[in-house]
Amino acid sequence: MEVHHHAGHHGPKKWKEYITEFLMLFLAVTLGFLAENIREEQVIAHQTESVIAQLRLELMQDTAQLTVSKNARSKSDTAVGFIAYFIKNKQLKENKETFYLLHTYVCYRSGLFESGCLALDQLKYTGLLKNIKNEKLRHAIELYSISLKNIENRMTRESNFMDKNIDELRTSPFDIYKAYGENLAYLNTEKGRIVTEVDLACNNTTIHVRLLPTFIPENLPIKSFNEQEYLNTLFKLNGIRNSTQDRQSDLAYTRAVDIIKNIEAEYPNTLNNQH
Repeated sequence: MEVHHHAGHHGPKKWKEYITEFLMLFLAVTLGFLAENIREEQVIAHQTESVIAQLRLELMQDTAQLTVSKNARSKSDTAVGFIAYFIKNKQLKENKETFYLLHTYVCYRSGLFESGCLALDQLKYTGLLKNIKNEKLRHAIELYSISLKNIENRMTRESNFMDKNIDELRTSPFDIYKAYGENLAYLNTEKGRIVTEVDLACNNTTIHVRLLPTFIPENLPIKSFNEQEYLNTLFKLNGIRNSTQDRQSDLAYTRAVDIIKNIEAEYPNTLNNQH
């Protein structure tokens, strides 16, 4: 008996089947690609908002520090005015302790500002800045970055002036110091007291200043010195400080506040990230 074997056999696929399989594969790849893009965009958006929240907090710290710096510079300006008044009116000897403390305060590097905005660098150098869609906010951040660079340059100028003149300035009116390289040592420390903050008065005006622990010797002689040259150096120093404050620091403060307001409007969730 003849047996017929029917092997499983399929005829060639129709072109419609090929198109259907191609479309299904294309759709699967496309959807996977879109899903990955969406996931990546969500991750980037989250990273951006996280850095923006950090920036807001750091800007709040910057504005507080800029205010402290401005107050210190204002007091330094007043202190120089007090010294000039004592010199002009020949009142140094009768106010020698006040003069000494004013002189010490002016010689401090007070009022120097250094930004703590690490988030600003993150935004710039990781490319996250371009993900901020609000053009006004992005522009405000760029302006603040320029302000910080300008302040840094001004602070460098001030520090260089201090490096060049401070030792001679510090030792001009008094005989209680002796320079050893970059260090200063007291020559007269047998008797006296140490102060860290004090009220200083001149002509019915008083300022309260905080000092590094400052030794006031019981014997506080004022030596003969070129008063006009001394004042000129103080005026130059204050001129540098005031130009930094008026032209750069105040502008930086305004720009920082502008960024904070724009962040709070554009990223309201950052208000929940206060520490």
